[in-house]
Amino acid sequence: MTGETQLDLFKKAKNGTDDNWQNLIVQGDNLQFLKTCYRNADPLIKGRVKGKVKLIYIDPPFATKSDFKGSGDEKSYSDKVHSTEFIEGLREHLIYLREILADNGSMYVHLDEKMSHYVKLITDEIFGKENFRNEIIWSFTGRLMYSPKKFNCKHNSIYLYSKSDKHRLNEVTEPIDRDEYLKMKKQELHKDDDGREWIWGHAGKGKSHEYKIYIDEVISKGRNLSSTWKIPIVNTSSKERLDYPTQKPEALLERIIRASSNPGDLVIDVFGGSGTTAAVAEKLGRRWIVCDFGKHAIYTMQKRMLRIGESKALGSVKGGIKKNQKYGETPKPFCVVSTGAYDFSRIMKLRENKDAYIDFVLGLFQSSRDEKDLSGKYRLANIFGEKEGDPVEVYPVWNDEYLKNIRIDEKYLKGIILQSRGKLKGNYYIITPETCTLVGDTTMKNSAGNEVHFKMLKFPYKILEDVSRNFQIQQQPSSQENVNNLINSTGFYFNDDVEIEVEKTKQGLKITRFETKILDKQGERLKALDGLAMLLVDVDYDGDIFDMDRTVFAKDISDEGKIRMTGLTESVAVIAIDKHGNESKPFVV
Repeated sequence: MTGETQLDLFKKAKNGTDDNWQNLIVQGDNLQFLKTCYRNADPLIKGRVKGKVKLIYIDPPFATKSDFKGSGDEKSYSDKVHSTEFIEGLREHLIYLREILADNGSMYVHLDEKMSHYVKLITDEIFGKENFRNEIIWSFTGRLMYSPKKFNCKHNSIYLYSKSDKHRLNEVTEPIDRDEYLKMKKQELHKDDDGREWIWGHAGKGKSHEYKIYIDEVISKGRNLSSTWKIPIVNTSSKERLDYPTQKPEALLERIIRASSNPGDLVIDVFGGSGTTAAVAEKLGRRWIVCDFGKHAIYTMQKRMLRIGESKALGSVKGGIKKNQKYGETPKPFCVVSTGAYDFSRIMKLRENKDAYIDFVLGLFQSSRDEKDLSGKYRLANIFGEKEGDPVEVYPVWNDEYLKNIRIDEKYLKGIILQSRGKLKGNYYIITPETCTLVGDTTMKNSAGNEVHFKMLKFPYKILEDVSRNFQIQQQPSSQENVNNLINSTGFYFNDDVEIEVEKTKQGLKITRFETKILDKQGERLKALDGLAMLLVDVDYDGDIFDMDRTVFAKDISDEGKIRMTGLTESVAVIAIDKHGNESKPFVV
């Protein structure tokens, strides 16, 4: 397939340059990003990723839609379908992940008890049973509540796979608590003249030889790891806490990254979430790529990396790190890019759904299907609507030739003018998947010298799969609880216009104007704040990089648009994200 847009520079972060390697935050469909890595043609990553990834860590969504129950408390049909799609979707991800992994690389798959046994089967199939190395049990403590139905679950499983037998684990130790160690040894503590503490060690069973074990040496060396890791979760009082659901502790990723990579190696996490993998990889001197679909995740990761110097240093007090010690370094160059290389092979019965598809995409761009013979009126094929009196073409993706081989370029546009016999002028709209066009908005002249303004109404290709399956749109999250639902979503965003105006109040902020063009399921324009998913706030905007400080979800905004918030400075900026993921430009309050 020719002319694909693959990785486009979305935003350049501080310290970002065009020289050498830049770490990447990738916004978009992670499967399409993996396919881009596999094709190894995009100049941003060509020769740098495929076969060179030393460590992959993924923490995929656990497919927990088990609230849908049928009779007898069994899973409903819809939940079974969701579980099947989760497994099949993850299978495809794993195939591409294996392809980009280095021959001596390792992959860690993080799961809970709901899906781990299913995922183990497909991972064995793709990586080979012989390359399964460990099931790591991450055990976390917390309050235990009595339940008459089951025991409290206080662990996750992390499966470790290698690509081949070339992989090796670095020696990683965990800190030893001095008092626990002495209690276990049950020996009297001695001191040398210089104050060093020690106990007696014995050469072995049946032998009388004794030697000194210096406590400081034991503590500093630490203990070799087993496959059971006791690491606290990121609780409400943690210095790491970002108020992001499913955030994993840095101590967990530190063990993984230290064990399976070395400084300078490339680490990838395609379910990026809050960015823990990127943050720890950065602190340990590794190169990194993280990917996520959700805008909230992207801004969270960007903020985390920009402020990484202020975050906690890796390690623990037991390991010699001071209680509030900061990392203290600036981030290495990184950029935020978007992915748009979509696979045209997975259209499902689109030809049979032609009429429904046409109606749907016209509705997306605030146009309705006109029953008049518009193609005859304009002497052009595929004109199905009008926008403010101008023709709207729906690019015919139901036609295999167009879908696979033809792209919108200058030749295509000149052909439209020629077919209209020179009578076309003014605006001409084309609704098209974004990867079917090689040009943006373009102005040309007809044979009479009149200008024709071609307007591209583009949308991400992934919608075609959704349309052909069930004509449903995935929305951006409007509450904290469902942020993570987007990670495995086939949702989309149209980069359509969103406008927001906000003013300061004594209590915080108030939205005075919000506009989005998205429609509800009935094709009606969403009113007032109904289309708003979240508001991102930079409380001390520098006029250059939008550095998100807080996220306010729609459910926390009053019907009058009021938001309670403290700590605002003289320079505050906000970005509004609507329920389809479109975002406004930063509005300076």
